[in-house]
Amino acid sequence: MPHSKNSWLLCLLPLLLASCGSTGPDGPPPPETSQVSGTVMIDGKPAPRGEVVLKLYPKGRELKPGERIPQCIVGPDGEFSFSSYREGDGAEPGEYVLTMEWLRIALMGMFGPDKFLNNFNSPNNEDPRFQVTVVSGEDTVIPTIDINTSTLQKKPMHRYATRAGKGK
Repeated sequence: MPHSKNSWLLCLLPLLLASCGSTGPDGPPPPETSQVSGTVMIDGKPAPRGEVVLKLYPKGRELKPGERIPQCIVGPDGEFSFSSYREGDGAEPGEYVLTMEWLRIALMGMFGPDKFLNNFNSPNNEDPRFQVTVVSGEDTVIPTIDINTSTLQKKPMHRYATRAGKGK
């Protein structure tokens, strides 16, 4: 039975998220989170399932060593839902900058270069479409982000960006 080349990545994401961190039966309970979701379109069409990675970075400060950031991979119809501690649990309340990379899928994971030409992979992005406020007890639905690739110009890669793999 044929499987989509992206289906294994979607199955792997919950395992990766669950395996990181100290919460669990022997650890402290995870902090309160609220659901964060939305849709990414590329040139008016849903982003390809499993190829666009989104992350939420704390706004206005650097990451602390070992700090967990909410992240997700675009699913069917360009839709996404962030995970921090458990699949789909969202993000802790706060101010965030959304980053986004359109990556190449390979046998050992996802690799750059970013097909968005590094336009959206920096937590220093000030574009209002990428500013996200998560409020305690409220679901956050990010307005649909539609990227017109013909207007993108190559930018320097941010240090948090996914590096290119072999065989680019």
